[in-house]
Amino acid sequence: MRKFTNTSLIFSLLFYIATAYAQKNSIEVTGSLFNQLIKTSVDCELAKLMLSQSDDSSVVDLFDSYKNQPLNTQTLADIYFDYSADVATLYFLQRIYQYPQNKEIQDSYYHYINQLNNNNPNNLLTCLKQYYIVFIPGFAYKDFPSTGANFKRQRKLLTSYDIDNCLIKTKQWDAVEVNAEIIAEQLKTICQHHDNIILISASKGSLETAVAISELLDKQESENIKAWISVAGILRGSPIADYFLTPSKSSLSKFFLFTKGKRINTLQSMSYRERRKTFDNFTFPQHIKIIHYLAAPLASQIRHKIKNRYNYMLPLGPNDGIMPLADQICGKSFIISELGCDHYFKHPDIDVKSLSILLCCVKSIEN
Repeated sequence: MRKFTNTSLIFSLLFYIATAYAQKNSIEVTGSLFNQLIKTSVDCELAKLMLSQSDDSSVVDLFDSYKNQPLNTQTLADIYFDYSADVATLYFLQRIYQYPQNKEIQDSYYHYINQLNNNNPNNLLTCLKQYYIVFIPGFAYKDFPSTGANFKRQRKLLTSYDIDNCLIKTKQWDAVEVNAEIIAEQLKTICQHHDNIILISASKGSLETAVAISELLDKQESENIKAWISVAGILRGSPIADYFLTPSKSSLSKFFLFTKGKRINTLQSMSYRERRKTFDNFTFPQHIKIIHYLAAPLASQIRHKIKNRYNYMLPLGPNDGIMPLADQICGKSFIISELGCDHYFKHPDIDVKSLSILLCCVKSIEN
């Protein structure tokens, strides 16, 4: 089994290998994923069979070969090197769907999308009005609003349906621990005024939220928080942060952060090399339902804007352009996957999808 390395030179060499692996002919396929019809392109014949003929012996052999391996980044990296990026991505998605709680919430997700598209949304969304939705933004959410990390679209959508919500205004260029303190203090106040709270965080904001609710709030202070939805959360930092901390890039990073009045510790606080050592020590309150919303692009679906980052991380297996997929989830949680999107969830139906996730969340709370 391959072991991860912290050596920048070896990782750079792996990047070029990954780029070569990614240069494969696209194969058209019509099949199903999560019991939903899908038409797409994949990077090899085995990936095609995983969508179109899941009972084929080669697919069965794949799952048998790894059934005793943990569903983590190391396993997915092994599958990537042994087969392809799309095989690793589809293995991850199909494997998590085998867990009953994930199957149930993924099926509910599609059910609510269908209901919202074919019925009056006001009737379906009544249940959300008993909750106070608290958004925690992502990195540079003010300077780069096009990423969607400010949740402006979702907040406007909820307000249009008279669903109470707010945004915790973190410091967009500060270190994780600084913002975690801000989030914790704000949540203490919010919990004094609202009984049913749902947190929704994005990207770096999810790591900050994780620190806040696992280390800075006690059970009594967080008891009114019913659920936390982590959207593409960089819970264990990001390899991209480590890339900009390498000797060849650190000077440029320091200068850029200096123009923002910040220091290199902002990037260091997002280091994948460091965060993945400590995240699994976090203990989350059992009364908070945790839902992960993951973007899972296939090789043919990578936008030009994130292609270099996607290829750079392929030695770690399937990723969304910022973070390996398996590193975005934690222990006892529910997982909803979005095939075809990347870290920024650019999708024409994102409003319906956003509401569907919230409905799934409420259902999980009430169950």
